[in-house]
Amino acid sequence: METTEQTSSGTMTALIIGLVLFLAGGIYFWNKSRTLAARSDQTEQRADSLLAVKLRLENDMKVLNEQLGTAKEDNTELNRRIELADAELNRTNTSLRELRRGNAGRSRTIENLNREVEQLTAVRDSLATQAVALQDKVNWQNQSNELLINQQKELQDKVTTLDARIVMMVPRSSLTGDGFRVEAVKPNDKVTAKAKKTDALAISLNIPAEMRLEGLQEVYLSLTNEQQQAAIPPLRTETVALSDKNEVIPVHAVQNINFAKTPMRISFRLDPDADMKPGTYRASVYTSDRYLGSVEFQLRDSFWFF
Repeated sequence: METTEQTSSGTMTALIIGLVLFLAGGIYFWNKSRTLAARSDQTEQRADSLLAVKLRLENDMKVLNEQLGTAKEDNTELNRRIELADAELNRTNTSLRELRRGNAGRSRTIENLNREVEQLTAVRDSLATQAVALQDKVNWQNQSNELLINQQKELQDKVTTLDARIVMMVPRSSLTGDGFRVEAVKPNDKVTAKAKKTDALAISLNIPAEMRLEGLQEVYLSLTNEQQQAAIPPLRTETVALSDKNEVIPVHAVQNINFAKTPMRISFRLDPDADMKPGTYRASVYTSDRYLGSVEFQLRDSFWFF
């Protein structure tokens, strides 16, 4: 009995010890489990936090990548602008060098122009001095010219007076024409002195008003040689009733002239039918009762070279 009670007591003790151990183990495991749960919660929180950090970092990386791409594009654009700026700078430097060279050339040109201006200034001053001297000389010459003009006018008045006196003193029949001109012309109307090449003779003279010819009259041209014979066959002969005698002349050309227009100039053109010969000729001009004047001229022979 006693043994049974001891056995029961041992069992109870064992049960109590076992219960205590169980409780202690349960408490230990509960504490451990709670600690593990807390740690798990902390771990999950840290994981969540790390995941959030990871996501934030990934987002930041994405933003950084985008910014990096944009920065690369900006860098490319900046490089392009830098290249353009370098090219513009090179062009500017080239233009600057050309401008410097041009400026140097212009500076030399300006220096040359300044020297030329100095030389021209000296020439101008010299010319101005000469101009003053010339002006003085011109003024002196103008005064001399005025004096000469006055003297000439006085002489002209005297000559006019003498001409009037001479006209009153000299018979009109002794006055003749003046300003004779004789031209021997070739077939092409060029003037020649060669008898062989003469195709026509152009003869002209002035009739002064002092001769007092009036009305419509026939004017004769007579061409004679050194023997006072007709130089070429005439159109006809005509008797001229001069103041002291009657003279028969060969007539080679005739014109009807109105002397109401005196003073005047009479012109003849004579076309010889025969060749002219070298020699001295006289062209005389008459009306039916007046001798108007004459002129001598020569036609020479042709030589080899002229």
